[in-house]
Amino acid sequence: MKTTTLTHRGALALGLLAFTLFHPTHRLLAEVSQDTEKTARLLKRFDANQNGKLDPKEQTAADQARKELFQRLQGKYDTDGNGQLNDAEKAARRAYMQAKKQENLAKYDKDGDGRLSREERADALATRKAAKKAASKVEGT
Repeated sequence: MKTTTLTHRGALALGLLAFTLFHPTHRLLAEVSQDTEKTARLLKRFDANQNGKLDPKEQTAADQARKELFQRLQGKYDTDGNGQLNDAEKAARRAYMQAKKQENLAKYDKDGDGRLSREERADALATRKAAKKAASKVEGT
């Protein structure tokens, strides 16, 4: 096979593409960017004296908010109450989520193909929004 400049350019382009895809630098930059955004959100929410950092009192408030969020989202699975999910608790959460997925699939899969199409997903979302709206009206009255 005759090698040409075009072949070498293609190989070089492929090599550069592979390098950029697998080299961690751009991922690290993205992580730093996300960390910066996360820090900015934390400061906006908990920096009461607006000094650009979390003082011990503000840090305590942030930690308490994190614990409350954990309890609201994962608390029912935290059977030992240590604020973290161990392997057994994670397995229980996965089993519950899988059961909910199967329940929703049975409820909204109109064509019976075992998957929710775009239309079926939109129908499920509309039904959930309507139910949430009705529940908020009941609480508001």
